[in-house]
Amino acid sequence: MQNSTMLTELLIALLVIAALLIIYYFTREYRKPRGGRNNYLEALEYLVDGNEKWAIQKFKEAIRENSENIDAYLRLGDLLRKKGLTSNALKIHKDLMLRSNLSGDTQTKIKYSLMLDYEMMGNTAQAIETAYSILENDKSFHAETATRLLNYLEKEEKWQEAYDTIKKYFKNPSTQLKKKAALYLVFDGLKLQEKEQGRDARIKYKEALKTDSNCAAAYYYLGSSYYAEGRLEDAVQEWKTLCAAIPPKAQVAFDDLERTWFDLGKFTEAEKLYKSIVDKNPQNIHAYISLAEIYEKKEDFDTALDILDRMSEEFKGEPQIVGYKIQLLLNKNQNKQAGSHALEFFQKNFTLTDIKFECQECQYISNKPLWICPQCKSIDSFIS
Repeated sequence: MQNSTMLTELLIALLVIAALLIIYYFTREYRKPRGGRNNYLEALEYLVDGNEKWAIQKFKEAIRENSENIDAYLRLGDLLRKKGLTSNALKIHKDLMLRSNLSGDTQTKIKYSLMLDYEMMGNTAQAIETAYSILENDKSFHAETATRLLNYLEKEEKWQEAYDTIKKYFKNPSTQLKKKAALYLVFDGLKLQEKEQGRDARIKYKEALKTDSNCAAAYYYLGSSYYAEGRLEDAVQEWKTLCAAIPPKAQVAFDDLERTWFDLGKFTEAEKLYKSIVDKNPQNIHAYISLAEIYEKKEDFDTALDILDRMSEEFKGEPQIVGYKIQLLLNKNQNKQAGSHALEFFQKNFTLTDIKFECQECQYISNKPLWICPQCKSIDSFIS
């Protein structure tokens, strides 16, 4: 009987010990982070909250707990790049690409991060190569990658490639993108023009006009190409077409037309052109001023002032008109009306008769029409 009791007590003790061991095991397993999941989730929460410092720390801990957590590696690299540690980010992302059994989607995400790493490092050539790889093999990052690729190609002045990129990767390009595509062809034509390949350059300019019929740069450089070859009448025709087709931008060709008409002994054509423009486009202040300048050159100051008076009604307070009017009054020796101090003020602070072209992005000023800023490389950013 005693032995039976002892056996029962022993069995109960063993069952209690077994139960305790089971409870301990499951409690331990429940508390143990699985595959870095807890730290990973905490990292994501910190990332959403904008606490990048702790997000980086938690992603590192998640990686130490589970080296197979690709997304943690990827996000860690992106955060390091954002913090300026681009070489560290690049190493992480390049190491990820060496792993086997990566899904196509995962490879694309890593490549996109690599592209941004190269961009941040200024390695445009590698960024371009990576962008092409993404576009050829995946569609999930299509729009973002294609847009960045255009920016890279612009920096490298690879105009034909940029044009081809729009044609290939943008099925329904916006009006703005079509304008860019036309300018890419113009810039490619200018490279040919520099090599004295005028005919090939003109093919590019004409192709640009098929892409964007309102591409002022194409008309302008078509005329310039003819002028460089001594084909003055052809040059005039292209510049006149520019004025007729795009009246708001006609002024880009005014100086060239006046010079060419002077060479041809047909300077009176300039007066006819300016009158035609102001009749059709009364808001073109440059045509008015250029017309007034014609009369000033003839020393017909009264007619020039009459034009400016009419302009003053249309463009009230326009400093360009006021300044030029003061200049004409001084030329008529009407010093009391003009005032030399007023003239000096306007000459220092405003453009008077000369047409200036200012980049809207960096405020670079040019005396000649430009469609790409030599200072900040912005495209189609000039206003006159």
